Amino acid sequence: MLEHSVNIEQTKPQSSLQSYLDIQSHWRNQGIPTLTVLSGSFNDTQKLWCQWIQGEGRDTAIWSPSMPKSLSISWLDKLLAAPKLRHQLLSYLAAVNECSIEQIHFTLLSKSNYELEIFQQQLSVEISSQGSLLLSWFLKQISISRKLTSSLVSDLALIMKLEDDQNLAQGIMAFAELLSTDILPGLLIEITDDELLLSPLIRTLVQIAESLPSIPIALSITPTNFENHCKKAPESRIKAMLRHGMIEVHPDKSLHCTLPEEVDRVLRQYDAPAQMIDEAKSLFQLIKEKGNDYSLARSQAELFLFHVLELVPETRGVFQLNARMPFPFGNRPMEIDLFAISDQIALEIDGYYHFQEPESWRRDRRKDFILQMHGILVLRFLAEDVVSMLEGILDSVHQALQYRRGKSN
Repeated sequence: MLEHSVNIEQTKPQSSLQSYLDIQSHWRNQGIPTLTVLSGSFNDTQKLWCQWIQGEGRDTAIWSPSMPKSLSISWLDKLLAAPKLRHQLLSYLAAVNECSIEQIHFTLLSKSNYELEIFQQQLSVEISSQGSLLLSWFLKQISISRKLTSSLVSDLALIMKLEDDQNLAQGIMAFAELLSTDILPGLLIEITDDELLLSPLIRTLVQIAESLPSIPIALSITPTNFENHCKKAPESRIKAMLRHGMIEVHPDKSLHCTLPEEVDRVLRQYDAPAQMIDEAKSLFQLIKEKGNDYSLARSQAELFLFHVLELVPETRGVFQLNARMPFPFGNRPMEIDLFAISDQIALEIDGYYHFQEPESWRRDRRKDFILQMHGILVLRFLAEDVVSMLEGILDSVHQALQYRRGKSN
């Protein structure tokens, strides 16, 4: 999965663009650490990110090195401005004490520091030392009926030692001990030069993504700086993660290409919405531009094929995108591009480079062998065939389903 990149044409941010951010959100929901890398101007990437994240019902902290505030302070500003923050905390305390929110609120009102300390000691929860500091601060604010607002950021940052960004990861993890990650703001950080990708800040963001993968984190960087980084930086886990999450944003491009007759016929046959047509054009245009480049966007092909399978009545609801299996492949759970759980069929999308790099070819064969050992039927397709030979792919999928279902009857 780490070879993926997604090329996006910024023509309809409210429709086709969101599907590519959605797939990264799907990875996060599966616990896959993901850093979105938006390659383009800061204005364009900021607009795209904010439109998407607002659609998700979340807020985001936007930060650039030119801003006077640290990233930690900017993030705390957004968190304390969340209207449901106080309710979330009271819900947590009520659940721990097995009582109602009203009861826990009444219990804490007008309590002394000593009484609050005793209350906290009696809670049957195990939290980190930083989480304990945070809880103590929250209890104090509730006891004096102080409204949680951004005016308290400096006080909270001092207690949590978050004046700079050195402890940001530990701080966010402490908040996650007490609050649902759904309420924690996302992050959009402008990378003004490629050297920032080697800075401690990026390691901090990776630490957050690995510890709390459900929090959306995005980097905005110009294509030139990102290309320079990829050329100069040695191969590493972080560099692989950056490549994996890369999305090229081209605001001046349009999708006027003509689709191959086969994919156009399938989309018309099943009355595909305009969003899917744009998705197909984006994938087709990417393949034409990149040719047989190793960075061909397999993930875009996976997502498009998944949407096609959901469009076709016979395969709707059958396949799961980016499924994680209950058995390992290497040192982590195996992942399958598209998986039919009830029929035990795996669909894998390959880039042409698989046939140019011996180790990629060997890795795929090992993966197929393990899947076959677990009784899973494996079908492999090239990413470019998803738009040029779509009917043939759908026929193969239908034949595999008929075989499985006929065999089980």
